[in-house]
Amino acid sequence: MRERIPQAQSEDSEESPTDAELRDAFADQLILVEIGRDLIAEKDPDLLLGRILDACRAITGADAGSIFLCEAGERGPLLRFKHAHTFSRPSTLEEFAIPRDERSIAGYVSLSGEVLNIADAYALPADRPYRFNAGYDAASGYRTKSMLVAPMRGRRGDIIGVIQLINSKETAEAQTRCRGRDIADSVRLETPEDFERKVVPFARRYEALILAVANQAAIALENARMVRSIEEQFASFVRASIAAIESRDPATSGHSERVARLATALMRAVDAEREGRYAACSFGKEELLELEYAGLLHDFGKVYLDPRIFAKAKKLFDRDFDCLLWRLKYLGVRTELSFTRREAAALEQGRPLEAANAREKAAEAVRRLIEALDLVRALNEPREMNTDPSATIERLLALAPLPESAADIDGTPLPLLTEEERRNFAILRGTLNDEERRAIQDHVRYTSLFVERIPWPPELAGIPEFCAKHHELLDGSGYPEGLKADRIPLQARMLTIADIYDALAARDRPYKKALPFDTVKRILMEEADCGRLDGELVRLFYAHECWRAAGAWRDG
Repeated sequence: MRERIPQAQSEDSEESPTDAELRDAFADQLILVEIGRDLIAEKDPDLLLGRILDACRAITGADAGSIFLCEAGERGPLLRFKHAHTFSRPSTLEEFAIPRDERSIAGYVSLSGEVLNIADAYALPADRPYRFNAGYDAASGYRTKSMLVAPMRGRRGDIIGVIQLINSKETAEAQTRCRGRDIADSVRLETPEDFERKVVPFARRYEALILAVANQAAIALENARMVRSIEEQFASFVRASIAAIESRDPATSGHSERVARLATALMRAVDAEREGRYAACSFGKEELLELEYAGLLHDFGKVYLDPRIFAKAKKLFDRDFDCLLWRLKYLGVRTELSFTRREAAALEQGRPLEAANAREKAAEAVRRLIEALDLVRALNEPREMNTDPSATIERLLALAPLPESAADIDGTPLPLLTEEERRNFAILRGTLNDEERRAIQDHVRYTSLFVERIPWPPELAGIPEFCAKHHELLDGSGYPEGLKADRIPLQARMLTIADIYDALAARDRPYKKALPFDTVKRILMEEADCGRLDGELVRLFYAHECWRAAGAWRDG
């Protein structure tokens, strides 16, 4: 713990008890100031408990101490044993809970709000409702003698816990011998004689001091709990946002989670690097959380888009394709019926050759219909055609039925293919036409509009920028703004690699199969060689096997 104020006199000089007490009191005030600063800065509840107990022991010269926190139990209020330290008997004590009632010393203090200063725990007055539990002493050979027990009162006045200090060692001898050093962690109690000779009652002045520390500690714990609660709320909000995204695009469920894991794995790889371009880069817990949230939210803008686009497994939406098939079948039936009527009329008029000709044309119409159906099914598949799609489309159009049959029952002309169908069938790769692709790209803009409205704390302030730039490429060929390398932050480059990797490797895309591992790696390397991706990050992604963060690889 912290050192006491050095003595001004030589070690051979004598001090009166009053001088020692004054010097000790001054040192205690300095510890109070220091612990106040530490309690404000520390946000981890477990570390806070340790700092609180260390400070209380240093102030009072206590050999041991423990902290109990109040909590609700199924059968009534409880006190949870959360933290303890004994200098003379180092040991690991597990958490346990006791009823919060007047039968125990800590329970009594938690209910009454009194500070108890006990000279000897084994000599409690008979009229007191509480009793000392000697179980630890019996098991460890320790001897609890003096005790100072104070309530921890929060900002609203409610008691949230108890600080219990044991065996003050601030004898006159110890104060003289431990000049400039912490008595609590300098004087060891080993023999029964040590507990009698080196342990004294806690000084009365410590009652107010420890109560002040306890109250500061209670407020610090409340603040830490509040911060933890806010962080958990933020995390829940982000997870709820992911659920909203995936409800719109169930086919890519898990994508945002995988991208977040891949990107943070890459950040850890950069942080571990000791050579190369990024050797000087260092990232902490807050930067990892910032990138994780950016990865989880990078596609949130998809909630604003037509959900049919995400589920578009073919070049035509399912309903549009069904309409096309029914239209072709209807035209085929109309054509066949037209020729059948001609055949019947010719037979009635005694013209068998003309009837045979009509019958042949009806059979040809059926053949053309079957071929047309096969062609539209082939054109609808999301793959690069072996033949030019435009040539295949023209071949399809050449199969059109006779002009007089290419109309609805009310005479409305029915085209074999609409302009929209022709435009979609002409797609060379994937399933999206130019308009749909632009709509997909707009998800970045919508994501930015959403995340920029969130009042992110300073440590997470980079999230909007990382989300906005995760589709930008180093050579300026990305979107939405075509930014080049010097304007794309390192974290956004990490997201880009993670996003592309998962898009290529994922098995849940309706419009494509997962690519084999080596193919994905080759594509990423080629993109890096072309100057679109950060080559050093791609190298680290594979050198550190960051891809494993997406889950076990199964070559698809």
